[in-house]
Amino acid sequence: MAVGIDKYALIGEAAILYEFEGMVDKQILLDTLPVIEDILDALDVDRQKKRKIVNIAIETLQNLQLHSYPLKGNDYGFKPLFIVGKDEENITINIGNLVSNGERAVLEDKIKKINSLNDEEIKFLYGVIMKQTVVKFSTKGGAGLGLIDMKKKSGNQLGFSFQEMDDTVCYFSLKITVPC
Repeated sequence: MAVGIDKYALIGEAAILYEFEGMVDKQILLDTLPVIEDILDALDVDRQKKRKIVNIAIETLQNLQLHSYPLKGNDYGFKPLFIVGKDEENITINIGNLVSNGERAVLEDKIKKINSLNDEEIKFLYGVIMKQTVVKFSTKGGAGLGLIDMKKKSGNQLGFSFQEMDDTVCYFSLKITVPC
C-alpha cells in the first residue's frame, strides 16, 4: 500500500453506516441496494430523500464498476471503496478508487465545471444531455451525466480529491452529501 494515501480522506467526522471494498459487479450492486434502503429506513429518512440517496448510490457503484483501475497486474493494493456515512445533518456517499493520471485531468475538469453551475444550470444541462439524440459517449459510459445527476439530486457540490501514488496512478475520492 502506498505510503501517505488516505482512503478515508473525505469522510471527515461522519459515522460509517456501510462500507464495501472490492470490485463492483452487477451482483454486488443488487446486494448492496437493499442494505442501504434498510439503513435509511432505520434512520427514518423520508421517502423522497431516500430515493435520491439510493439513486446516487446506484450511480456511484456503477462508476466504480466502469471506471476503476484494473486490479489484475497492479501492485497498488487499493480496491474500489464505497461508504455510506452520516453526520449530524447529512447522509454522505463516498467512493474511492484508483484512476490513471491520464484520466485525472479530464475528471477533475468535469467535476470543477459541474460544481461551478447553480441548480438551474445543472437542471438545464441535464435536460440538454438527456434530449440529445447524438451524445458523445466514452467506451466506459456517458458524457458526465452521472456526475451531473449526482449534483442535481444532492443539491450540493461534489467533494473530491486526488492523491498521487506515482507517475501512472492516483487515488480518487468522491463525496456526495445529501441533507436529511
